[in-house]
Amino acid sequence: MPKRTFWLVTGAALGAGSSLWAERRVRRTVQQAAARLQPDALVVEVGRSARHVAGGAGDRLRDALSSGRDEMLRREEELWSDLAAQGMTGDLVVGATSQPLPPALVVQTPPSPGDAPSRRRPSGRRRMRLTVKSTSDLTR
Repeated sequence: MPKRTFWLVTGAALGAGSSLWAERRVRRTVQQAAARLQPDALVVEVGRSARHVAGGAGDRLRDALSSGRDEMLRREEELWSDLAAQGMTGDLVVGATSQPLPPALVVQTPPSPGDAPSRRRPSGRRRMRLTVKSTSDLTR
């Protein structure tokens, strides 16, 4: 019989103690949550997170622009090396060439109807424009 009494008292004491501990723990958690959800605390937390996101967005934008610029330069070098491999040398910018452009690159087109006539030239004279094909047209 003393064994049963011992275990009964021990079980009751452990049950009461754990109930008190759990109650205190839950009460502390609820108080902390209530403190975080106060309007002043919410304003501080939202401001902190907004500053963090804005700072990260600027960094991501700078990284994207930098990598885009690097990729553009890499692709341009690749295209120029392809042209050099095909035997086309010189600058392909109109007006800055030291050699005449290859015939495959020059296409003569009449001016579009929306172009205003120049005041320096007589209106009866039609002017032909030079159009330079892009380097992507050369690879076809």
